[in-house]
Amino acid sequence: MLNSKRKPLIKKRPPYFWWILAHALAICFATISWILSLSIFNNPQIPSNYRILDRIGLAPKPLAFEILEVPAGETLSPDEIYKKFSWMMEEKHQKALTEMNTSLRRAYIENYTEKKPIYIDGSYAVMQVRPLTKSDLFHPGVAVRLQALLKHSGNTDQVGSYPVIVEYMIPCAEKAAFSWFKPGDRIPISQIPHCASIVNVGHLGSVKEPIVNLTVIPIARGGLNIGTNTINTMTPENINLATHFPLFRNGKE
Repeated sequence: MLNSKRKPLIKKRPPYFWWILAHALAICFATISWILSLSIFNNPQIPSNYRILDRIGLAPKPLAFEILEVPAGETLSPDEIYKKFSWMMEEKHQKALTEMNTSLRRAYIENYTEKKPIYIDGSYAVMQVRPLTKSDLFHPGVAVRLQALLKHSGNTDQVGSYPVIVEYMIPCAEKAAFSWFKPGDRIPISQIPHCASIVNVGHLGSVKEPIVNLTVIPIARGGLNIGTNTINTMTPENINLATHFPLFRNGKE
């Protein structure tokens, strides 16, 4: 009975109805596809977008620059790092911190074509070390947890720890590199030749006594001297933007 009532309605539709409907659906589909494609290409720092771009061979890849071709940028010492980032510890600033970290990672994978890098320098002491794995931002390589050191005022010989922790991610092929770092070893870092650029800012400690926790990556190709050994940094491989920071959770791997 119901079908018999529908047949006259179908017969009354003009012959071009299905043609118009098909074209309308095609236009809607094309518009949605264009918007989604634009969103994916404009936001490669989003892990799901990056995976799609990587599958079709269009994902931006971070490079290891020649030392004379490294992008110019700001350089921060431990006390400048603390002043620049410690205020973001409070809950009300978490959105700004998240947006900044997203921007830092996008700038890194796009090789700082639009945003300048932020480098670190200073003296640091080794706390922990581990090899990088597939769950990290890239692998192979080594991650070194460092404590910032500052000289005591009025004394040029003694140094003390400073509330800045640095996670130094080094892309390299040397499997034994993580054994070259020993707790307590002092590592001097300077803009040239290390070119250690910030890719993530986090916080440890409390709101009253914040500890800034940075993750940095050397973006220059070349050798890092660790005692009698040399780590030959390389272009990072196996990019995984779904990784989590910090690299050392609560002081552990």
